[in-house]
Amino acid sequence: MKTEWKKLNAVLNRFVDEGTLTGCGMRVFKEGEMVFDRSNGVSSADGSSPFTADTRLRMHSMTKNFTCAAVMTLYDQGMFALDDPIAEYLPEFSSPVVCVSDTDIHEVEPARTPITIRHLLSMRSGIPYWDFPGVPSEGIVQNAYLQKQKEIAARIRNGESNSLEALVKEIASMPLCFHPGERWMYGLSLTVIGRLVEVLSGMHLSEYMKKTIWEPLGMTGTCFVTQLDGTEQIGEVMVPAELAEPMGLNPDMISHPAGREDVFCSKTDVLPGTDLGVELPCGGLISTMHDIGRLFAMFAGGGELDGARVLGRRTIDLMRTNQLTPEQLPDFAQMTNKGFGYGLGYRTMLDPSAAGFYMPAGSFGWDGASGCYGLADPESNLAIVFAESSVPHHIHYTIPRVVAAMQADLNC
Repeated sequence: MKTEWKKLNAVLNRFVDEGTLTGCGMRVFKEGEMVFDRSNGVSSADGSSPFTADTRLRMHSMTKNFTCAAVMTLYDQGMFALDDPIAEYLPEFSSPVVCVSDTDIHEVEPARTPITIRHLLSMRSGIPYWDFPGVPSEGIVQNAYLQKQKEIAARIRNGESNSLEALVKEIASMPLCFHPGERWMYGLSLTVIGRLVEVLSGMHLSEYMKKTIWEPLGMTGTCFVTQLDGTEQIGEVMVPAELAEPMGLNPDMISHPAGREDVFCSKTDVLPGTDLGVELPCGGLISTMHDIGRLFAMFAGGGELDGARVLGRRTIDLMRTNQLTPEQLPDFAQMTNKGFGYGLGYRTMLDPSAAGFYMPAGSFGWDGASGCYGLADPESNLAIVFAESSVPHHIHYTIPRVVAAMQADLNC
């Protein structure tokens, strides 16, 4: 019996009609086949560009899905073990130190244990993100990262070059927020993993992703921001008007979508990091709903899609196995992560009741700051991808609703 998708279509229509989003889309895959495909709304301020499955969007942290998949293809080749110290491959991490002061970043002590690849993949390395403009500082180490990011970006604007190798060496020179393995903290750990891919493969990150993921899965709209030539049309990022000034948006690069004085549209990125002149492993990709759908359909297929084997079935199982201890879970399981644990770079469903929507235990995936989101369930070979282009995103609002409607339409 053919699924009519009345409930899911109605929810997606409502997101745009009620003004929550200016545009969005969703795809559902079952046993490798796309069984639902819907986009509506617009991706530009003037309304001339519809939001479609081929609209190129800023992935932000959806990039992490690709980076972790890339490094695990090297795991499949026996190139490393999870508990190897990262210093074996990146010697700049040979002597990590931990900041032990709330006021003096120079007050440090040696890390009690080496940073391992597992620590990095499970975000327990102690490496933070930088602070974000318009958001209260999370601490002196995060603020120091923001200042470092600003310094590098200024050098790039002045014509200097940069590389992922150089950026990771900068990260290695900074103190950790805690001893490796102690806690979960969202940070730049996967940027280090991206550099590990380069070292082990002998290729630039984009070259390796193209060879092992993009081309085998038929992805034609995915690349790093640094690979754009400036002529491509990228979906504009929608930002609430009250956040434009705190986020430091350039007034010359923003406009109101038709009839929406409460929202700005930015043609340039609104978050720090993609201005560092490198293929940023944690947030630097441009992609489409079509391409990320192919990635998550591969995840749901146990590492294979349309005859293309990207990852081993048991490697997929390892990627979606929770790595956090009961003591560490509260660091992670908040807001959009309620009900989930954290595996090797991916949230993984532990408790659908706490999550507020049903996907089977072990369903896994990640999202991006502008609202793209993916989940894959290898047990039932079911995958979903949802796309919007808003900062802040609306994942806490959109995902429980679209998953509930999808499950009701599927009746499975």
